[in-house]
Amino acid sequence: LAHGIGTSEVEMVLSTQCIMQPKPKKMRITVDGELGFGVTPKDVALFIISKLTTSGATGHFVEYAGEVFENMSMEGRMTVCNMSIEMGARGGMIAPDETTFQYIKGRPHAPQGEDWEAALAYWKSLPTDEGASYDKVLRFDADDIQPMVTYGTNPGMGVRISDPVPASAPNMGPADMEKAFNYMGIRPGESLLGKKIDYVFIGSCTNSRIEDLRMVAEFVKGRKKAPDVNVWIVPGSKQVEEQAKAEGLDKIFEEAGFELRQPGCSACLAMNEDKVPAGKYCVSTSNRNFEGRQGPGSRTFLASPLTAAAAAVTGRIEDVRQLMN
Repeated sequence: LAHGIGTSEVEMVLSTQCIMQPKPKKMRITVDGELGFGVTPKDVALFIISKLTTSGATGHFVEYAGEVFENMSMEGRMTVCNMSIEMGARGGMIAPDETTFQYIKGRPHAPQGEDWEAALAYWKSLPTDEGASYDKVLRFDADDIQPMVTYGTNPGMGVRISDPVPASAPNMGPADMEKAFNYMGIRPGESLLGKKIDYVFIGSCTNSRIEDLRMVAEFVKGRKKAPDVNVWIVPGSKQVEEQAKAEGLDKIFEEAGFELRQPGCSACLAMNEDKVPAGKYCVSTSNRNFEGRQGPGSRTFLASPLTAAAAAVTGRIEDVRQLMN
């Protein structure tokens, strides 16, 4: 849970150590079916945001349900919940199940022995009751989801990678669309497939977990990056970095010509030297693509780690499914 605060809220925090928040409304988003080949949790999140827009869940707390989320790994679920804020939600959650329990079991600070059994019994009581009411209920079909990529200057301006850039987007007027197109150097009706790119950033709190790095390493093993593309791999923490090195993922990245940089926010928001130059295109696994987000004048395409890896080795936006064995 995270709440952005302004000056009036800062005063409240400094005086009381608390912050007043209205109780959020309840939204349930169900995605049933089975994800297709090459479709990742990040694609699911970008697909939902493209349908709801960046304000579609404002004032709500979102519960994700259905077969797609039940079959996701714990880290995939974290990616989806992380992106909830990008559609205006207060937060996102997925009911705990065996996937959750096995992920926690044996980790540092996890309950042990009888404490574990007591905690497990409590956690199993947490899923929403049958027949619970929601303020808003949405359903999507997994068959409609493909690898996704954004074309504009907010996370809601996204399309399936095989679709052309649309002339309009929900909740955006003609002037806003034209401003976004001019900034990105893109015109409606064109395909993003084959679009030349300059940088690839694989990292951020959205997609810098060990599972993401494994996914990228498996794809790029035996391949080389495109000669005119800079590729930055940034683990989300020192723990992830150490695990990646223990598994030899750093060697795979090195052989591919990727640069493994220090854990942190990095190019997600142009931290330190990790900036994308003005006018350059970056395929990024981060969560935001606002104007100047990755550096003044930088142009960002949000995508999954797999789509980013495909761009890294080809130098273009590609449908990763065409490159996977």
